Amino acid sequence: MRPGGICIVAALFASVGSADVCAPAGLQGTYGFQLTGTTTIGSQLQPVVTVGRLVFDGEGGVTGVSSVSFTGLYLGNPVSGKYEQRTDCSVSWSLQDDSGNFQHFEGTMRPDGRRIQFRQTDPGGASGGTLLKSSDTCQEQDFRPRYRFRLTGRQINVDTAQPAGSVSAEGIIENRGGQLTLTLSGETASPGAGTAEVDGDCFVRLHLIVPFEAGRTLDANFRGILVDRSSELLGMATDPGTALSLRLTAP
Repeated sequence: MRPGGICIVAALFASVGSADVCAPAGLQGTYGFQLTGTTTIGSQLQPVVTVGRLVFDGEGGVTGVSSVSFTGLYLGNPVSGKYEQRTDCSVSWSLQDDSGNFQHFEGTMRPDGRRIQFRQTDPGGASGGTLLKSSDTCQEQDFRPRYRFRLTGRQINVDTAQPAGSVSAEGIIENRGGQLTLTLSGETASPGAGTAEVDGDCFVRLHLIVPFEAGRTLDANFRGILVDRSSELLGMATDPGTALSLRLTAP
């Protein structure tokens, strides 16, 4: 074999050796998730945001709750199903809600089992999914004093189910005992305000008033879940006529 061929073979073995390997029981415990994007499931192309909490039992079973904003309406359902996690770090799961509908997902897990990037595999499903390890329980002090925030999405006409405008904002949220101050990046508007209440299952209820330039203001309610040791929050707006995602990240 030529020297060049030996180098190629060595490189191939090095590539195989560096592939991620996950422990058989790496996917286990409580996770929070957010799924965003567009979907054609059940209708024409629509923006969609889903947030929820799943508990993987280590034996192939999963239970939890999933909330979705779709066609301008907010719906929440308990879910249950099955999952499979493989040593190559690929994972898949299916969920059934209390109305009998099934949804299917697949993704790739980080070797430490704390983060999974996933997509919905049903035809027309959304593709921007993140699943992060969460705590079993949370307290008010778990919501940190300072986060960076990013808010994106669409407003929806609930009568026609058609997008009616876009929303985009980012900046800093400061928390003082559940009272929030929002400072937007690159905006000359006055600071925004809000409130946050932490539930024992690590869901957080937020009310945000976000002022924009030219006198525009967003006044909306959100539901989010604290993940990754409370360093992040994955959230969504719960008001009719919205498909807005919220992401908080500790600096």
